[in-house]
Amino acid sequence: MTLQDEIKTAMSSVGLALSDDMLSRCVGISTNLHVTPEQLAETWEAHSLNSNVNELNNLTFDAYRNALRKEFDSTSGTGGARPRQSSSGIKVEPGTSGAVVSRAELGKRNNNNASALVTPPPSKRHNLGGGGGAADAATSAVDTVGSTTPADSPNGKKATGNAITPAPSTMVKPLRTAKYGERTNVGQTVATYNPDNLPEYSSSAADGVDDGAPRCTIDSQPRGSHNVTKPYRYMFTPLEDRAKALDDHLVGLGEEIMERFDIKAGIVKKEEQAEGAEVGAADKAAIAPLEAVGIPRQDAVCCIGRICNEAHEGKINRTSVLLEGSRHHSNGARVNLDLSSLTSSGTSYSLFPGQIIAVEGLNSSGRKMVAQRICEGAARPSAKTSVDSLMRYHHGATDEACQDGKPLKIMAMSGPYTTSDSLDYEPLLDALNQIREDRPDVVIMTGPFVDMRQPDIASGNIFLEFEDGGGKMNVTCEALFVNKVAAAIESLYEEDPTMRTQFILVPSLDDAVAEFVYPQPPLSDRLKKPKVMKLPGAEGIEYGTLGLQHIETAGRGDERGFKRVHCVSNPCTLQINEVIVGVTSTDAMLHISTDETNANLEPGSRLSRIAQHLLQQRSYYPLFPPPAAQTMATNVDLAHMNEWSMPCQPDLLIIPSKLTTFAKKVLDHSVVVNPGMLTRGSTGGTYAIMDVHPMKRDMLESAGADIKMENSLPDRVRVDIKRI
Repeated sequence: MTLQDEIKTAMSSVGLALSDDMLSRCVGISTNLHVTPEQLAETWEAHSLNSNVNELNNLTFDAYRNALRKEFDSTSGTGGARPRQSSSGIKVEPGTSGAVVSRAELGKRNNNNASALVTPPPSKRHNLGGGGGAADAATSAVDTVGSTTPADSPNGKKATGNAITPAPSTMVKPLRTAKYGERTNVGQTVATYNPDNLPEYSSSAADGVDDGAPRCTIDSQPRGSHNVTKPYRYMFTPLEDRAKALDDHLVGLGEEIMERFDIKAGIVKKEEQAEGAEVGAADKAAIAPLEAVGIPRQDAVCCIGRICNEAHEGKINRTSVLLEGSRHHSNGARVNLDLSSLTSSGTSYSLFPGQIIAVEGLNSSGRKMVAQRICEGAARPSAKTSVDSLMRYHHGATDEACQDGKPLKIMAMSGPYTTSDSLDYEPLLDALNQIREDRPDVVIMTGPFVDMRQPDIASGNIFLEFEDGGGKMNVTCEALFVNKVAAAIESLYEEDPTMRTQFILVPSLDDAVAEFVYPQPPLSDRLKKPKVMKLPGAEGIEYGTLGLQHIETAGRGDERGFKRVHCVSNPCTLQINEVIVGVTSTDAMLHISTDETNANLEPGSRLSRIAQHLLQQRSYYPLFPPPAAQTMATNVDLAHMNEWSMPCQPDLLIIPSKLTTFAKKVLDHSVVVNPGMLTRGSTGGTYAIMDVHPMKRDMLESAGADIKMENSLPDRVRVDIKRI
């Protein structure tokens, strides 16, 4: 495949079609700056969102080129491949994955050492130098020829006379990718949400000695939720059932839109007018009567339907928007939407395939509807909690799983948890060291934990080396999770059994140890009872398990305590004390952004608008059909469509995305957080820390115990997104 084809494919994967002129310019800038087609596409994604541009043409190319130069036009030294050190100090030759474990770690666990994973303290790992635990990429530079020493001729004689000294090569040295161990911005805050100037809470300093009792309760199945609880059969849904699921969703949300915006059927409007009711200003401003899609009318009407793309391939645009009605009300009819009136009048809109909306306009021919007003869905009501429960959660004693008047600290991070050039899982170890220091109450970890797109994992070169130098073993993805993820979390509780942190694990569609279907069941063992290998050299190694059961017993012995690890579905709706938390590891924001058309949006509001779509559509994944690009493959099971719906408007919505990290208030009652990825390629990424402050005691005491109040999370939360 030529460079032109690679660039064209990469750009099309993010929804950008290049003209021949723009393709030629991209090839030139890729050659000059030594930027890969994937990096061109990733930079365009970020630039298009930040600058609110959808097309690459003569007017927008200069700004895009400046963004590329700002990110990639830098010089750095190169060096040959050299032996590196893993996080445990073992030298590894270039070309190996470098994951190091002990024989005991792969073998039987014993009571004296329930986790044989070596987790060195931060001082040891951070003093390894620039190489850290990441392998150096091959960055061979072109040698410059400038020696004045006479060269040997082919026949063995010395060259005589005026020897011509070749000029040094003017070729640009290939850009060396930054490595994880070489990052210099550790702990830097990249985004903050703190409208009320709340102080940063330090649980370790304020609470003193930790007695091991949790300060919150986690309900993985709150009232009204539809979270998947166990694996199910998929890929067996008949076409009729899929069509019925889509139609039921359209009818259900359509009825909610009618109620929210007071849309009435045409016959009801006529009856009210026949009764001689006086028409006021409010009635004149009301939405036109409801009509089936595709029925010609000379007066303004309102139609409810699903947005579709007229073209079978490519990104939706303002000239290819269709509105599809329900089978029950419109017999599945479709009509073209003319958005020119909205665009010229300055009215903002944002549309994508699968979106359920109400459109007011004129449809005199039955084939094209001139849109005059759009209602982009209707969010569910936010959750409310009784004053008595709020008083117990916020000001109850710590030994009763309450906050005792102190803030609740929640940390959120998203995979991948290891870099693209190593299986050392150094970013995960650094994150766990941060957890050891900050001691948050809850850590929400979304996958992928074992990333199928990581080169070593994708090629099957998953090797775990023995610390005693006795060789290495090619293991399964399941064994990699056991020895690198589960064992690392287990080591926290082995070192400090009184740690009260609870972990919430959310799988990803890119996880090699999870089902590839959306909605996604929780992480679970393949076998109900793990078995032990009896092969020579692998005696005592467990298989059929993810090893999470050992975390519950680490440091406790035979004693029982609170549940340390909660495995939940993707997506899921949780309740942490009174706070309703919605989480999905699928990058719905990126998927919508690559197949969306909009106009007249306020500068810098596009990310908030996309997040708003999820709330207004009452869905963690409202896009249909999913993107065709392989890098964004999403295997949705429409028969379980109800299980990725939102039971209420969540107080906190965590949606990890490759797009720009942010934390913002959306629709008055929700705080939407994109913590970013813990790793980005071969370097570090970001994570989020949220301090949820309690309501004031005197305010709660002055209210009645039976009264239900809004949780009001946006007014009492501080969010900091930091670099790992």
